[in-house]
Amino acid sequence: MKTKRVDWARSLTALALAPLLVGCGGGPRPVKVSGTVTLNGQPVEGAMVQFVPVKDDGRPATGITNAGGGFSLTTVENHDGALPGQYKVVITYKPAVETGPAQNTEQGMRQAMKAQAQQKKGQPKYVIPPAYSDPARTPVAQTVPAPGPIKIDIK
Repeated sequence: MKTKRVDWARSLTALALAPLLVGCGGGPRPVKVSGTVTLNGQPVEGAMVQFVPVKDDGRPATGITNAGGGFSLTTVENHDGALPGQYKVVITYKPAVETGPAQNTEQGMRQAMKAQAQQKKGQPKYVIPPAYSDPARTPVAQTVPAPGPIKIDIK
């Protein structure tokens, strides 16, 4: 009877550790992905670029464009890239808001929401067509690894 307990305990330990061992370097690693986003040939600053996996078992990757429209993607760690695979590319833009100093997170969030509501009255710097913000409708698809920097020009 003692032998069966030992075997059961070893089996239980092995089952408990299996998910941890599978995640340790056995799967694909992100590949560096960078590119630029332009709107009618002009760089778009502050847009969020999302690579949404076509297959359900993939992981999304995101990046924010800089002043020149450049971006690099992040999946797990900053700027590590995207996992190999097929993606739909989603691009969204919401103007940044400036708020004063806040005493706590709740106050900061309230200030940001108020600033965003006031900002809606004006025209945003960039108007991205709605299809680009919907993974089901975006006309942009990308394979990772890419043969070089990705250029996305929105018309």
